[in-house]
Amino acid sequence: MVSLKNEFQRNRYYVNRDKEMVRLIDILRNVRDFIDNLSNLAFGRDIPFYRKVGFADANINLRSAARTLESIRYCCKNANFADAYTLLRKYRDDLFYYLYLLSVSDNSDITEYVDVGHLKKEEKDIWDWAHNQQENLYISEVLKYIAFHSAAKEAVHEFGLKELFDELADKLNDYVHSNGYKFYNRPYQMLNSHREVRNLCNDFCNSTLTITITFLFLTILIRPLVVMSTDYTDYLEVGDIPPDNSEYWVAPFVSDFLTKYKDLLDEKCIIYLRKQTKMEI
Repeated sequence: MVSLKNEFQRNRYYVNRDKEMVRLIDILRNVRDFIDNLSNLAFGRDIPFYRKVGFADANINLRSAARTLESIRYCCKNANFADAYTLLRKYRDDLFYYLYLLSVSDNSDITEYVDVGHLKKEEKDIWDWAHNQQENLYISEVLKYIAFHSAAKEAVHEFGLKELFDELADKLNDYVHSNGYKFYNRPYQMLNSHREVRNLCNDFCNSTLTITITFLFLTILIRPLVVMSTDYTDYLEVGDIPPDNSEYWVAPFVSDFLTKYKDLLDEKCIIYLRKQTKMEI
């Protein structure tokens, strides 16, 4: 009889020697580092303001998302794809709630006084969130609100983002709700073939990257300041005059990520971002 401890150790032993699993885990590390770097870059630039709430820390969502990706990596190190997909849904929700925070702030008239009971539905969501009592807000509502942001509405239609996310949501929900025997965690050695392992790794990798690149695309449209390189402020901090148009320079790691994974969204997405935001990606 093999002890559970030895079984789990043996499971990780084979995972660590599978090239497809190693590649997946490495990509997840890269995405984790990207979100962490984006959080650091955005800090102080992504502070939304609301009626009755005041300033809010939207950046906490990015920091949380980076930590969730690290948890996902450990699930994958154990070949626990069901757990990984469950956490991937949380990762998606955290990223797009970040955009929800920014979008609601853009539509909040802070010059108009109202009491809490007369806040708009979306502002009341944020008030509840800030007081740790938000409930009955579904991701479909969040995504729909973001989709109607003036800076995002055209892009959502042109790039088919609703259809893309509806398909992804079905996959995430299958794993979260265990909608069939294949949506449970299984030991590595019970996966039927190398082809199945490769398909699982590719599907999970594509899902993670699609969520991330779509989030980044919409973030640049809604709040381009978030991805601005530090050159402009660096010049100001030393008392120098920033070069012309340096406010449109984009942090290199952001440009690199977009260039590398743009095809998961659409190869024309960078051209679209340049046209709409003037950011020099």
